[in-house]
Amino acid sequence: MSRWLPAFLLPALLMPGGTTLAQDAGPVAAGRAIALQHCARCHVIDPANGLGGIGSTPSFKLLMTLPDGEHRFVTFFDRRPHGAFIRMEGVEPLTTLPPSAAEIKLSADDLDAILAFVQTLK
Repeated sequence: MSRWLPAFLLPALLMPGGTTLAQDAGPVAAGRAIALQHCARCHVIDPANGLGGIGSTPSFKLLMTLPDGEHRFVTFFDRRPHGAFIRMEGVEPLTTLPPSAAEIKLSADDLDAILAFVQTLK
């Protein structure tokens, strides 16, 4: 079985509120689904959105080639511009201003799943 899920399966895998049915398939599949749902509007995640993202925004694969790539993922919600619209469960927002883009709420489990997925991109 391929580790890449076809993009057309994402609506069936994603549930409201950040919960994913993909978690049953394991953290890598869940992390990929979460990344495609929330991060693909700016980043290329994998071949499923290879022509997407914003041109000046690094792909997940490129980020994982950097010496501090894994650390960047662990701390992404505190890095610009993420702090303006990412809300991590149990972490105070960087600002009390309203989000500058559609707000994304993530849990520690979501972050762990994303990290499991990006580890496959090394």
